[in-house]
This record gives sequence, structure tokens and C-alpha cells, in this order.
Amino acid sequence: MTDPATSSMPTDFDSGPPFVFGFGFSNGRATEMRWEDAAAHAGEYDFVWLHLNMNNEVAKRWIREQSNIPFAAASALLAGETRPRVSNFETGLVVNLRGVNLNEGAEPEDMVSIRIWATPTRVITTRRRRLMAAQDLRKSLMDGVEVQTSGALLARLAAKLTMRTEPYVQEIEEEVDDLEAAMLDEGSEGLRPKLADTRQAAVHFRRFVAPQRDALNRLANDESSLFDAHTRTELREIADRVTRMTEDIDAARERAMVLQDQLTDQRAEEMNRNMMVLSVVAAIFLPLGFLTGLFGINVGGMPGVETPIAFWLVVAGCGVLGIGLLIIFRLIKWL
Repeated sequence: MTDPATSSMPTDFDSGPPFVFGFGFSNGRATEMRWEDAAAHAGEYDFVWLHLNMNNEVAKRWIREQSNIPFAAASALLAGETRPRVSNFETGLVVNLRGVNLNEGAEPEDMVSIRIWATPTRVITTRRRRLMAAQDLRKSLMDGVEVQTSGALLARLAAKLTMRTEPYVQEIEEEVDDLEAAMLDEGSEGLRPKLADTRQAAVHFRRFVAPQRDALNRLANDESSLFDAHTRTELREIADRVTRMTEDIDAARERAMVLQDQLTDQRAEEMNRNMMVLSVVAAIFLPLGFLTGLFGINVGGMPGVETPIAFWLVVAGCGVLGIGLLIIFRLIKWL
């Protein structure tokens, strides 16, 4: 078979090496492998795990050349955009899962996908961006954690993905709690952008967490030889944790929507209050404007033209009228 570690590779920095890491498993014990060992000595192990980088054309070509991977399964492993799902084939199982994006400069809710081809003797995982959950599992295996079957390895990977995701779901809930407290203590000033960011993060998380719940439930109920009773129980527990995460995200989204409605109501109330003040001011100055306009006409016969104190009498009358209107508006609770 073609050797990704020694074949000609693209020169662009982002592609990276085609082979990320691999392990061979015998009696539950994992031995880290070079690509040459995985290709030449895979038969010496109960099963092997190969983790490949799909940014590299050599890795893509190697996947396509595997005769024991159906065309549809290979296409799923190489797909650019995926959602969590499970697909059964006669020779194996394709599983697409998602984990939080912990790469530098990335947003956690922009979740990273991992594509899995699993058979009793081989697990192939592919990724386009670095996935910390896979590195966590690698470290566990190097520390001596035993994995008896390929199905158990898949379950442990799902558990690592879930463990990495849970803190960020809790963070969204805490952000909503903080926004609620800020609205009660400080009002709505400056909360709108923060609320929009929190709602967007919740929407992005739910977009992948809800299908992941369905995929894990399907895995837990899968009757293939990949999973024994203990592994199915473990998968059910993981699916239950993801279900709780989905419910928490839904609750956070609903609370954020309630906060959004409260912000909208507060803004409408502030606008109504301002409009009321402007209306009252206009109502007070409307008769005053009428009087000043009336006494300002330049025609004969205007009363008080020859009286020295007429101006002050008009000013006093306007003042009394304005105060009287204010008292009336206060009595009818316009102010």
C-alpha cells in the first residue's frame, strides 16, 4: 500500500504531515506506532488505530486506495463539511462526531469534526483541524489505559469529546446567569451585544450537539459485533450526558430569548416615556404659543399697547397657564 509518511507531500505549511499518530492494541495494551509499523505489522495486533490529517493530499489518496473501505465510506471520511451521524456498512461503521475547537484564535463553538471508520480490526480517524480530544485519548493510552476492542476505543473517544464540550456548555449557562443579574442590577445598558454573542454561541453549539446526541444513541443501540454489552452501556451513559447538554443549551437559549424580550420591552418603555414627556411639553407650549402669536400680530386695536405693564401681565398669565397645565397633567397621571 502507499506510504503517507514517505510519499511526496504538498509543500504548503497548513497541510501538515499526513500521518498524525497511530497505535496497535494487543490484549488491551496500546503500543504507539510509526506509519511503517502500522502498514507492515498491523496483523500482529488485535486491532490498530490510525489518525490521519485530511489537509494532506497523500492521506486523502491513501484513504481512496483502501480496497476494504467502501466508496461511500471513503467519501464520508474525506467530506469537507459534516454533521454528527452514523452509517452502517457490511464491512464496518462510519461515525462523524464533533468536539469543541480549542485551536489558537478559534471560537470553541466552531466545533471540529472527526470522521471515523471502524471495523473489528482497524479504526481510522481523520481530521482537518487539530482536535484536543484525540490528543487526550492518545495521552491516556500512552499512560497505560487498556482498551480491549475497537468499539471500546470509539466509546472512549466519544467520552473525551463530551468531556471537552461540557465546560463550554456550562460557560454559556453562566454567561446567561451573569446577563440576568446585570439586567436586574444595572439595567439594559451595554447588554445587547453580550446577549447577541451568547445566543450565537448557544445556536452554534446546538447545531452539532443535538445531532451528536442522536448519533450516540444510535451507536448505543447498534447490534454489530463492534460493541459488547459493557461498551453499549458506556455509550448510553455518554449519550445521556450529551442529552443533558442539549437540554441545558435549549434552556440557555430560551432564557436568552426571554432576556431579549425584556430588553426590547425596556427599550419600548423608555421610548414611550420619552414620547410622553415630549407630548406633555408640546401640550404645555401649544396654548402659550397661541397666546404669544395672538399678541404678536401687528394690527390696530391690540389691548395693552399703551399700557407699560401689559408685557409683564402677559408673561405672568403665560406662567400661570403653564403651571396650571402641569398641575392638570400631574392629576391625570401623565407625569
